[in-house]
Amino acid sequence: MQRTGRAGQLIARIGGDGLAVSLWFILALFSLFSQYDAIPQFLYPDPDDAMRLAQVRDLLAGQSWFDIQQYRVNPTEGGGLMHWSRFVDASIAGLILILQPLLGEAAGERWALALQPQLLILPLFLLLGRILSLLGGRPLVIVGLLIAFTGVTFLQFFVPMRIDHHSWQLLLSVAMFWIALRPATFANGLAAAAIITVHTEISLEGLPYLAIFGALFAADWLRDPATSRRLAGFALGLTILPTVWLLAMRGTLSTLTVFCDSFSLSYAAAVAATGAITWAWIQAPAGLSRSMPRRAAGLLAAGVVGGALFILIGKPCLSGPFGALDPLVRHYWYDLVFEGRPIWTQQAPYAMLYLAPTLVGLGALAWAWRQSRSDVFAENWTRATVIILASAATSLFVTRIGATTHAFLIPAFAAMAIGLWHWSRSRSSLAGRAASVLLIFAALPGVDAALGAKLAFAVTGAPTREAQDMGKCPTASALAALNKLRPSHMFAPIDIGPALLVRTPHSVVATGHHRNAAAMRRIIAAFTAAPGAAEPIVRAERAQYLVACLGLPEMQRFAREAPGGLAAQLAQGKPVRWLSRDPRLSSDTFSVYRILPPRGRISA
Repeated sequence: MQRTGRAGQLIARIGGDGLAVSLWFILALFSLFSQYDAIPQFLYPDPDDAMRLAQVRDLLAGQSWFDIQQYRVNPTEGGGLMHWSRFVDASIAGLILILQPLLGEAAGERWALALQPQLLILPLFLLLGRILSLLGGRPLVIVGLLIAFTGVTFLQFFVPMRIDHHSWQLLLSVAMFWIALRPATFANGLAAAAIITVHTEISLEGLPYLAIFGALFAADWLRDPATSRRLAGFALGLTILPTVWLLAMRGTLSTLTVFCDSFSLSYAAAVAATGAITWAWIQAPAGLSRSMPRRAAGLLAAGVVGGALFILIGKPCLSGPFGALDPLVRHYWYDLVFEGRPIWTQQAPYAMLYLAPTLVGLGALAWAWRQSRSDVFAENWTRATVIILASAATSLFVTRIGATTHAFLIPAFAAMAIGLWHWSRSRSSLAGRAASVLLIFAALPGVDAALGAKLAFAVTGAPTREAQDMGKCPTASALAALNKLRPSHMFAPIDIGPALLVRTPHSVVATGHHRNAAAMRRIIAAFTAAPGAAEPIVRAERAQYLVACLGLPEMQRFAREAPGGLAAQLAQGKPVRWLSRDPRLSSDTFSVYRILPPRGRISA
């Protein structure tokens, strides 16, 4: 690599940060160009992205910072409570406010949604460049950034219009990885506490990383008392920052309420108690931390008190954030949120999209760690190995965390690519060199994912979950027709609720957000019940229209599992006496029905 021509000399001159900025700029332009049609049409990768925009619009329209109620969801009961962070909302809202005076109201909003995920790629690449520099020399930095540039398995969270919080989660996880490889100073410990505070407030999926990095810092202190300042900074930060951040993001009421699905009172109290005792033990007279058993006793005491406090305050949360979910909602909704489910519950092709790069990367990691034993980067490779192994284990339980693991594995993939390149140069025959060069493609996680999924499909014949879930309903034209109606209340499938909120003035009974599980249950119960039994459920919502997206996987499952239910009747085109299909608002797979007045009642 050091004997390359002008391209190599140019890369050497611009340095790691310059290369990161250049690759980001190219990737951002390519992403915006390739997704250009999606931007004006508001085509979102996921319903949660549309729901995020609804939340941002409410904030910009004057809804209180601390009020995260969606008042057009389940309006008959006063609205639907969300659990998302205003921090993510603010990053999007701020960009909208900057662009709207320049581009106009509609165009400014659209381009803010397109650009916001792209802007987050820049700090991601800069952080990866710094991580690579802590694990190797310039060749590792260059190759690693080039591999990151192709990292579709984690860059999927940064495509235009992908404004949900998963990009922030991945970025903050990578930031924690970088901090963990830096010197064991008080400032770095405090920075780690600040990063993980933001991470966990955005999503409880940050909790495993709090545990991983906290355990790593604690193990460092057990092994070497000289690292105590980093653990002290981390512990002091966790004692103070989560409560302050929660008050700033969610307000007093949410902070002092036990919510099992978000970082609230029970979690914050347990973390603060653990941090306070750990910090106090470190600051106590030297005799308490002179030996490893005494340091271990302090950590054990902190863990026991923190755990006991969590059980005392948040006992309902011991069954997990979804422990109390209604069985009907769990079956028809939660079990279909595939990326949030364990890897062993997935169909083989979908599982291999995440598992194949992880397995190849772990093999590369083992080789890189062994090769580093005799150089100055040995300690950081050991730390990286511990972090990555823990992240990989976590991703077995939440599949989408595999994307974070793939980002963590970039240094291992880079080391693998460099090693394979040198090995290929040592082959004596031209054919041997050519064949060995092809192996370098295995260092690209996107290639591993594609090959793993194709191999699994060839063996099992099962399509990937993405292929099954491709839904084009409702279309832009169908939403445009609905948009001409005066604001009405819609009894609609769960998955299209967010699209109706952001593309029309109407309200809906429910969206796929679990704090509104009771309303979600009513949607599911109605569509799976016989038309006669469904009628009182629908009428109780005081909706004017019922929407049926017949091509939607959600509706297809209702019809398949309840062949005598309302969804099945509508899919077969059979009349339902209390519904009247409106041809002006309907198309082939998208049907809008007026809910007729009850018999014996004349409508006004």
